[in-house]
Amino acid sequence: MAERRPLIARRLRPGHWVAVDVFAAVALAAGFSVPAVLAPESAGAPPFVAVPVIALACLPTAVRRRWPVPVCAVVLVAAVMAPFAGWQEAFVPLAVALHAVALLQARRTAVTALVSALAVTAAGAAIGAPSWTEAASACGFAWLLLGLAWTIGLAVREQRAYAAQAVARSAQAAATAERLRVAREVHDVVAHSMGLISMRAGIANHVAATHPEEAGEALSIIEETSRKALTDLRGLLGLLRDTPEDRDDGAPRMLDTLRELVAAIPDGHVRVELDVQPGLALGGEAALVVHRLVQESLTNVLRHAGPARCRVTVATRARREVVEVVVEVVDDGRGGAPRTGGHGLAGLEERVTLHGGTFSAGPEPGGGFAVRARLPLPSESGSGEDDR
Repeated sequence: MAERRPLIARRLRPGHWVAVDVFAAVALAAGFSVPAVLAPESAGAPPFVAVPVIALACLPTAVRRRWPVPVCAVVLVAAVMAPFAGWQEAFVPLAVALHAVALLQARRTAVTALVSALAVTAAGAAIGAPSWTEAASACGFAWLLLGLAWTIGLAVREQRAYAAQAVARSAQAAATAERLRVAREVHDVVAHSMGLISMRAGIANHVAATHPEEAGEALSIIEETSRKALTDLRGLLGLLRDTPEDRDDGAPRMLDTLRELVAAIPDGHVRVELDVQPGLALGGEAALVVHRLVQESLTNVLRHAGPARCRVTVATRARREVVEVVVEVVDDGRGGAPRTGGHGLAGLEERVTLHGGTFSAGPEPGGGFAVRARLPLPSESGSGEDDR
């Protein structure tokens, strides 16, 4: 379907609005002056008296957006003079000037202008009308027009203020979301890499004198882990510099790298069993979430579980016509209460929630600790679905 273009494709600039106001001011002055010149008997005053008053009331409205309060004051003076010049429609340009005050000035100033305009209009109606009935009718119509113009101006002003606040809140929320995203990535990369480096460095220091070959192997692993961490950090810097359209979420080739995560665990400290559903293929954001879940969970096992066994399970399951990828990392270590004080589990929960999934982490009844997550997937994303 063809894109619909607005009636005015480009937003009017301040100069354009000034041109509109000038045209409106001249049209008002001409519209009220012509009858005063052609039919002076209906006005009750000669043209040389009525026309200057009309010009004084109408022409200043051409600059009402630039100087709203001075223009309103000038029009009020002309409205005071209008009944003596036989002109009863001074409330029209006064409404135009009052609208600008309500639109551009503070509420207190706008209320003061409204009260002044109502008072001047009532006095003019009382002076110019032949009877109290006609005065009340003329005053009521004038007040209705003034109130409508003032209310519209104030409403537009409030709407613009609300829209500006909404834009500011949206920008702040976007900045906060991006900051949290980068914080999660930095934490996951640095925490896991530094955990492995610290563990391997301890091993190297312990066996340096008695088993130099094992110390050399540990140092080689430290070198490789450091190089991978630097590569991941450079990718995170790219997230900050690139535009959203050009960004690569940096999702690793998830299932290929899970074995690398397991292989990096020091032998003899934690034994990890990896169980990945055969034929499972994930990509994009889902692959990144699963990778970070396993990465951070293994880091926690290294830090908190002590010598333990750990089982990592990644599989898909059909649940209520929705295919989910289920990730479980369960160890039989020291267990205990949920580990608080850090940002790892909170970051994992944020990732899973943003992806529309569910997350849980806590001690197991028989000992140990478990991290479990479910992520919904499009029907074509999983293969070999398990209905267990």
